[in-house]
Amino acid sequence: MGKRGFDKFKPIYGVIILVIVFAIIYFGGVWYYQSHFLPNTRFNSISIGNDSVVSAQEELTKQLNQKEIVFSEGENALGFINLEQLDVQVSATNQLNELLDHQSTFGWPLNMLRLRKQEVNDATLLTYDQTMLNGLIHTLKVDNSSRTSSQDAYIANTDDNGFQIISEVEGNQVDSTSLSQAITSNVLENETELELSNAYIKPDVYQDDENLTLLMTELDKMQNTEIVLEFNHNEVQIPKNDIASWIYMDESGNPEVDKALVEEYLLALNREYASLFQTATFNSTYSGEITIEPGTYGWYIDRFGESEAIIANLHEGGSYRREPIIGGSGYMTDSYYGDSYVEVSIPHQRMWVYINGEVAIDTPIVSGLPGTSTVPGSYQVWFKEEDSTLVGYNPNTELDYEVPVEYWIAFDDQAQGIHDASWQASFGGNAYLNGGSLGCINTPPAIMGQVFELVYVGMPVIVY
Repeated sequence: MGKRGFDKFKPIYGVIILVIVFAIIYFGGVWYYQSHFLPNTRFNSISIGNDSVVSAQEELTKQLNQKEIVFSEGENALGFINLEQLDVQVSATNQLNELLDHQSTFGWPLNMLRLRKQEVNDATLLTYDQTMLNGLIHTLKVDNSSRTSSQDAYIANTDDNGFQIISEVEGNQVDSTSLSQAITSNVLENETELELSNAYIKPDVYQDDENLTLLMTELDKMQNTEIVLEFNHNEVQIPKNDIASWIYMDESGNPEVDKALVEEYLLALNREYASLFQTATFNSTYSGEITIEPGTYGWYIDRFGESEAIIANLHEGGSYRREPIIGGSGYMTDSYYGDSYVEVSIPHQRMWVYINGEVAIDTPIVSGLPGTSTVPGSYQVWFKEEDSTLVGYNPNTELDYEVPVEYWIAFDDQAQGIHDASWQASFGGNAYLNGGSLGCINTPPAIMGQVFELVYVGMPVIVY
């Protein structure tokens, strides 16, 4: 080919050579940035473009140790410090390797032309000498004893409004941890001045904390539960203040209800309303209408079962109007004692057994000796036994006793009962004044068998 032919292809050769040169440069860059950071790369505000991991680590440490920070608090200048004085350390090897592995090396020209950048800010990589930090606090003349400590938001049971979120308190104390966090933040933002208020110890929990809000929602549901108890023509709404006083936090921070306090409330309700704790009127055989003292007979709110029901209502929340769990006898009846009962008159020393409103047995008895008198009250039979042995202590003789009887009917929780007494010479009249019992109703043996047959467990025993 002559010179003329070569000249003809010269422009093409030039383009090819130029492409080859650019390809060498481009792929050389791709290869180079396999082990070096792309241009326009910053780590914790410090440029590490074109550095290897080792040189980047060195550069980070060098740049940070040279950084100077000026401290102030409001209008007061507090001084300055070079980070080298805090022996700042950067442990970023793992993060730098991860950054290097994930960078897009094929686009390195874009980084070179500043059309693309990559930045990483990681506060966890900076550590300071704790002794130096404590010394810095002293140098800045921070006296925590004269400053207000921060307090977390929390939930408290107030006297007037039940459970409420008590807002956090923003204090102005400083410790090595809060100061190191503020310095690190300052470094990441590439600032040279640090306002000390940014280093105040912050509360860990604020009033809008999600867990606190969820807990308060649950507590609101519980303490705003409305429970109206309807019983024996009465209607009682449990006061919200009482409900709030029952709620507490268990060891796991979950709201629970103190069952003992609920039972205590129901016991007070029983003492006010339940017939078991009230006097009752009774149309007696010889004395007409009289008042009978409370005893073991009567209806009551079952505070053990009902407390469980109330606790379930509180956990569920909402509004309830219902009859409580009732125990005992005589609840919502036209005739409190019914028409079958045992009547014992201490003044008349007499006992009657009524069956279906008719006198089935009318017998003289011997009641308790003065000093160990029979205790009046509304009772009911809870136990029957044949061929029983009565044992106990006689305070009159100061001796223990063991007496066999053919029939024994227990009607209270203090060992009072009805039984035959073959040792009595007579019954009725004033026999009890000298030969009275220790509180039991001594009954003629010839009659006691009939009494035992007619009387049943649960039958009212009215003593006056």
